[in-house]
Amino acid sequence: MAGEWIKMRTNLWDDPRVSCLCDLTGCAEAPVIGGLYWLWATADDHSADGILNGLTLAAIDRKTGVNNLGSALMQIGWIEETTAGICIVKFDDHNGASAKSRAQTAKRVANHRGNGNVTHAPLQKEDKGVMGALAREDKNKKEDTSVVHQGESGEKQNPPAPRSDRSRSSRLPTDWALPKKWGEWALTERSDWNSDTVRKVADQFRDHWLAKGGADARKADWEATWRNWVRREKSLSGAVNLQTKAAPANKQEALEARNRAVAERLAGEAA
Repeated sequence: MAGEWIKMRTNLWDDPRVSCLCDLTGCAEAPVIGGLYWLWATADDHSADGILNGLTLAAIDRKTGVNNLGSALMQIGWIEETTAGICIVKFDDHNGASAKSRAQTAKRVANHRGNGNVTHAPLQKEDKGVMGALAREDKNKKEDTSVVHQGESGEKQNPPAPRSDRSRSSRLPTDWALPKKWGEWALTERSDWNSDTVRKVADQFRDHWLAKGGADARKADWEATWRNWVRREKSLSGAVNLQTKAAPANKQEALEARNRAVAERLAGEAA
């Protein structure tokens, strides 16, 4: 429909998560961001809840022309693969009517604050008996001014962020423990696992991200990261990482550990 639009940030080009997508796909920023535009625009047109029924990771690669873009998006936690199709994570934050309404309100508030320094002082210098004209109220424009707050100094200030936003952090706590429902999901996803296996995988998950400092902004959604971590184990023999007390410290060690595990599995099958 003419006039439709989607919300895309102007600093998306320099977003570290976009840089990660470029590394994972081997493509530059331009085709990757173009692929993101197609995915988000398609979701805006064809989904009300972020689920694109029938869409697959292979279809994302084919539609965008960017190899491995689908799996890369799932790896950084921006999409999830479900039995119904592809699910856009946190769809309501950036897509749909409510997200557009919030973006327009924020723009109006910014414009309102930008006009706060206008003064009629020059007019009053010419004739002290003449007052500056008052702005005419537009009755047809219902502007949401509830988000503008007055500070003690009288200046308009931004409202405080919601509690959930202020408390949210991309850093994994040192005393992190696997939530019960995450463990139950892992047992459902991996029928060959038991509670002991889930506990060991959770310990490795914690040790790995604590070793990295736990401050990777791409991993702010820890539940999605945990799900991808469990799914990654599906391609292995079932206990590749369970043979070590902590996750490899870097990508090279992780690759070597994976290769050793696969070699041991093939040797066992040959015997």
